[in-house]
Amino acid sequence: CALPIYRVGQRIYESRCFPYFRRYGSEPGEMGKTLFLYHGERKENMELWNLWWPVGLVVLADVFYQVCARRLSSLKSPLAALGMTYLVSACLCALLFEMLIPGGHIFHEIWPPHPAALMVGLAITGLEVGSIFMYRAGWPMNIGFLVYTALAIVVLLMVGHFMYGESLRPLQQAGICLAAAGMFLIVR
Repeated sequence: CALPIYRVGQRIYESRCFPYFRRYGSEPGEMGKTLFLYHGERKENMELWNLWWPVGLVVLADVFYQVCARRLSSLKSPLAALGMTYLVSACLCALLFEMLIPGGHIFHEIWPPHPAALMVGLAITGLEVGSIFMYRAGWPMNIGFLVYTALAIVVLLMVGHFMYGESLRPLQQAGICLAAAGMFLIVR
């Protein structure tokens, strides 16, 4: 869904995506007054937090990931270091499981393994090995990351359209063309 812009002194729209915004002080179609949160303010703030903290975590983790992957690529055996990253990740996942699901039994949850979890493990290995060897081949961090991210976006748009029946609007098709032109300009 579209994300409307909320500003004081402009029209204020309610959004299906962000139900915690409400307009007070004027009728629909008039210029809005001040943007307030209504009586369920604490609940809506928690909804806002629950919506955006994962995005912040992904961005922060991805920046650290790219910097560290670049450093790992210069090691004599980057795959051995990658194995250590999986060990650290497994320990952190077990710790988070114990913290977030008290009284849960982790081995009952992971055995037998779900095929999707195995495929995600293969995909993560592919991402990490590909990133390390991409940097080892000499791709600059700012260019390599942009190129593979843009390519992944284009492929995911196609996968969503053909496998899941998601719409591929003309604006998205234009975005694919712009991404292709941008990748051409970046790589040159």
